Amino acid sequence: MEKRFRISSALKDIIGRDLITNDFVAIFELVKNSFDAHASIVEIEFDDDSIMIVDDGKGMSRSDIVDKWLFVAYSAKKTNEEDDGLPRDYRNKISRRRGYAGSKGIGRFSCDRLGRSLDLYTRSVDGKRVEHLHVDWKTFEQNPKKEFATVDVDLTHTARFPVAEKATMPRTNGTVLVISDLRDDWEATKIERLRSYLAKLVDPFQSAGGLKIVTHVVEEGWEDVEGPVGNNIVDLLNDKTANINVTISDGKITTSLNDRGALIYKVEENSTYKKLEGAEITGNLYYLNRSAKQTFTGKMGVQPVSFGNLFLFVNGFRIFPVGEESNDTWGIARRKQQGTARYFGLRDILGKIDVTAPPGMFIEASSRDAGLIMNGQASQLVEAVVKHVIQRLERYVVTVNWPDKLDQDRDDTSGLTSDSARARMIRVVRSLAGSSRVKLLEYNSDLIDIVNERSAEFEESMAGLSIVAEEMGDQALLTKIERSRQRYEDLKRAEAEANERARLESEARREAERRARAAEQRADQAVARVERLEGQNRLLHNLQGRENEELTLLHHQVIIYATEIRGLVDRSLRKLGEPEPQLDMIASNLEQISFQVSRVLGVTRFATQAAFKLNADSIKADIVQFLREYVEEVAATFGEVGKTIFESNNLRAVMTFKPIDLSIVIDNLFSNASKAKATEIHFLCRKGATGAGAIEVLVEDNGRGIDPSRVDPSKIFEKAYTGSKRGSGLGLYHVRQVLEGLGGTIGLDPERKGNQARFIIKLPGGEKKG
Repeated sequence: MEKRFRISSALKDIIGRDLITNDFVAIFELVKNSFDAHASIVEIEFDDDSIMIVDDGKGMSRSDIVDKWLFVAYSAKKTNEEDDGLPRDYRNKISRRRGYAGSKGIGRFSCDRLGRSLDLYTRSVDGKRVEHLHVDWKTFEQNPKKEFATVDVDLTHTARFPVAEKATMPRTNGTVLVISDLRDDWEATKIERLRSYLAKLVDPFQSAGGLKIVTHVVEEGWEDVEGPVGNNIVDLLNDKTANINVTISDGKITTSLNDRGALIYKVEENSTYKKLEGAEITGNLYYLNRSAKQTFTGKMGVQPVSFGNLFLFVNGFRIFPVGEESNDTWGIARRKQQGTARYFGLRDILGKIDVTAPPGMFIEASSRDAGLIMNGQASQLVEAVVKHVIQRLERYVVTVNWPDKLDQDRDDTSGLTSDSARARMIRVVRSLAGSSRVKLLEYNSDLIDIVNERSAEFEESMAGLSIVAEEMGDQALLTKIERSRQRYEDLKRAEAEANERARLESEARREAERRARAAEQRADQAVARVERLEGQNRLLHNLQGRENEELTLLHHQVIIYATEIRGLVDRSLRKLGEPEPQLDMIASNLEQISFQVSRVLGVTRFATQAAFKLNADSIKADIVQFLREYVEEVAATFGEVGKTIFESNNLRAVMTFKPIDLSIVIDNLFSNASKAKATEIHFLCRKGATGAGAIEVLVEDNGRGIDPSRVDPSKIFEKAYTGSKRGSGLGLYHVRQVLEGLGGTIGLDPERKGNQARFIIKLPGGEKKG
């Protein structure tokens, strides 16, 4: 004998209040229904003991209510019948979606979660009257032995929609839910939390396709919870930080990576994710440096970590709780534990994955707050997001941004133009262009370009650029690479010759000194030497205490620089004598000559004014102390600036630097002040905002400043840019190069007054002095 299941009226609780355990999730489910009904606006009005949800969607007919809404667990969305029967003119007004926000057929029981009574008013697109359904959820709770299908609900009709205090009723088609006898209180703080959730669950990245959500409160004095919900995070973060955009569709994966508004690269590859076929997946992920976090907090009133991280949207609506502060669906927190310096943490990112898919492809857990059911499609989605969105942006940020300690506080591309930054970007693009699986479609030819031959990363960068140029078929870049390599080889030969000549001269000098000392001993002639003052911690001191060895070493440096200059001059003259002179190579040689001349001048000033032990090209010392002593005891004696003030404020920063190169920075600042007829120059050291030990040096003079009619302040650090007929445009360019080599920067103070020449030098945190 055949038997059938019987369903208790208690089923209502199981698929209602027991399943939808969160009031916010309950409202999300009802908003999803409005979205799927093609509504352009949803208004939620809170009164003392009722919640009214109003939308201007397609509405329902009487048969829709009987055959769909009252049919438990049936979903016309899942069978692709949801929009059947719509008039043609209405279809032309809406965009047909490939999927729906909900498809389980139980979201309607969210009404039971919110209140004990429901009145549903609806009119279809071509309807003449408003259908009215009344459900008293308490009648399902009286006797669990009573069958679910035998509990009566009232279905009638009326001429018009009910009246609201603030919400706007639909003019033609739409749906109004009036939920009364509420199960919980909705005070201002709870509604504010709901708005916050709706802001990130519905429209933080314009994911809901134009759906507008508005909340109203009948209670007076609650203005903070009135009005439209949502914040356009895209506009907030675009052009402020590094971000990646990835699209997986039609068997292809297309990736664009941008850094503060500048495209770095765009690539394409074949998708190997077979289970994702039929879906379109778009990922948009932002890296949050300290500057971006401060911008976000200032605009949104909440810290990014509290807002969330990488959200997941399916057919326009958020899959909860993916992306919540404590959720780790993407495995980001687990990876971070394996290496803090190599991987992103949840605090470092903010973004969304937007999936458009047919019904049933991605299945949301019935509890509504447990994310997706991890079937084959969901597993491949996670794998694709981790590999092509998270890890690819992570590779760029860890390689390019993180090594630059000052990058944390930048919201523009100024830090990407240094040779070291260019070299790091080339390394990233090379890794993609060198793969047979990836096709390089586009790259930033302004940033990913030839680095200076003096850069330590030159050889690696040229190898990387060659791969990029060959991949893109960029013949002009290949020609530039070949010329740069030729200049580099010339410089290497000149440097080798200079070192060999310096070595031979040093050996000859040491032999002469040995003979002189032997002669002195035989003659028993003693030369008194002045002992150095004990405990004096100075990098520069009086010439009278100089040892001969120090002069020898300074002389050694002059020989090296002078030999390089001679080689550069000879090569330039040869190029000028060719039938078609390579003017770009000659210009590069002249810039190198200018830099080496600056070095020679620096050595000369050391030799004639200060007894500095230059026993290596680089030293490890307190850079603040060096700057103070060079400013006060060397630079001040050569320039025409009358008064020099250096305030160190007892700051220290022990780091490795080249004294001669650093002297170029100070000499150029003094030279510019002198040209501006300054009588006073002031150096002020203060703690930087970029981490422990970071130093900022403010440099200003009382000269005539920067005349904007003759000089563009934004270009003064560019190579060959000058506002003077006699200027070379290399002084401040060399200053920037030296400081960038130290991991620092120089720029005009944004708070300077008028045309004042006021600079900020930023230096990263130094090494601990042991």
